[in-house]
Amino acid sequence: MNKGSLKIKKILAVISLVCFAAAFLFAAAPQAARADGAVALTVRGDGVEKEVQFTMDDLRALPQETYTYSGYNHWPALRVFENMTGPTLKSILDAAGLKDNATLLKFKPSGGKYVHVDFTVDQLLNESRYYFPEGETPGDVVEWPPKRSEKGKVPVETIIALDDSKGRICFGQRSPNEPIGGDCIMIQEVCNNGVIEASTEALKQWEAPVADPGPGKVAAGTKISLIKPERQPDNVMMYYTVDGSEPTYGSYIFNISYPNFQPAFNAPIPVKDNITIKARTIGFGRLDSEIVTFRYEVDRLFSDIESHWAQDDINYLFNRGIIKQTGDMKFRPDESVTRAKFVEWLVAVLDIETDSGKDISFQDVDAGASYHDAIAAAVNAGLITGCSDSVFAPEDDITREQVAVIISRAMEMKSLILLSDIDSSQVVDRFSDSGELSDWAKTGTAAVVRFGIMAGSSDGTFAPKATTTRAEAAAMAVRLYRLLH
Repeated sequence: MNKGSLKIKKILAVISLVCFAAAFLFAAAPQAARADGAVALTVRGDGVEKEVQFTMDDLRALPQETYTYSGYNHWPALRVFENMTGPTLKSILDAAGLKDNATLLKFKPSGGKYVHVDFTVDQLLNESRYYFPEGETPGDVVEWPPKRSEKGKVPVETIIALDDSKGRICFGQRSPNEPIGGDCIMIQEVCNNGVIEASTEALKQWEAPVADPGPGKVAAGTKISLIKPERQPDNVMMYYTVDGSEPTYGSYIFNISYPNFQPAFNAPIPVKDNITIKARTIGFGRLDSEIVTFRYEVDRLFSDIESHWAQDDINYLFNRGIIKQTGDMKFRPDESVTRAKFVEWLVAVLDIETDSGKDISFQDVDAGASYHDAIAAAVNAGLITGCSDSVFAPEDDITREQVAVIISRAMEMKSLILLSDIDSSQVVDRFSDSGELSDWAKTGTAAVVRFGIMAGSSDGTFAPKATTTRAEAAAMAVRLYRLLH
């Protein structure tokens, strides 16, 4: 054998050895996409030892588990995902070498409606989760909280279901009422060239809810709303208790329904007697918020509004300092409201600063009158004029058309409307008594009707010259307040 032939054989042997080694390494672990399949899922980040790419064949080669899952979406409706099959999330992450100090898992599907959801490692891998078969049947709920139990609960692991929606992340509930069943949580298309990024970053904490109105003395019948801080996702829930216990999974949920879906399920908490509300924010991807405590003491303010149609509006204004307690504990909701009293309430609603030194030309508004400063502030703001340059008639009852004009000016002052742009004919002509409406009141009336602050009667009239009751004025003041806030 000549030297040239020997050299060629040695080269071929080396090439064969390299090819064999490469083939062995390639088959040993799914570190890159194989020629027989596209990349379905990539696991990467500083929370794993190495980046791993899986084809669908790789994922199917892992041990497969089958579970049934349940959970509420944000309609709310109960969804049940039966016999979902796929590898456990743990087995997928173990292939990449999940580190002990990994804290966060960021799911980034390549397609679908929801493109980025975070979960803590504990939420998906370490917390006990279950399928709860007992209780309400799948579909829209009829009441909240639902009547389900933990009887017969089945432990379930977190998997990526390969037989659903190009890979759906599936995990169990911590309690029977936990809302995890929406597609914005059990996200889809995880295995459509998606990414799981494991991170060791320090976990953030959700901000705690705030209460409206705030704690303290309130009128009986007051309704408390829990407010979630801005910029928090809709699947972040506010859990609360009223029995002194700490809120956790299984407690009442204040915002179970997406705001525009079924607001009735997000009902405020009524205060009938002294009450302590404890609340916390719980959501995926962060630590639970601190528990906040709101204590309310019932102050029985007005003895004559129990069961009155305007009770909630009257209490609402009182709790915000817009109306004050009376000496005889009576509100007199069905009596007419005076021009001076309505102006006082309106100035408080608009938070207009009053100045005790402000002079006005009305000779019938005494400088020492309790309503003097409010009237002066309203005149200075351009909200009101008198019956003449020297007469305001503060103790006269205010008419509905006068109320309409004053409120419309307030709306323009707060840049909600431009009165010159209002076409009054399109609104006021619908009332059968529109001919009784003063010309100076038509534009203002059209504005308040369009914004839902005032409405006509069931008989199709507006009754512009009728006086306004204190209850009606309170209701209008609340509508304006909510429009401004």
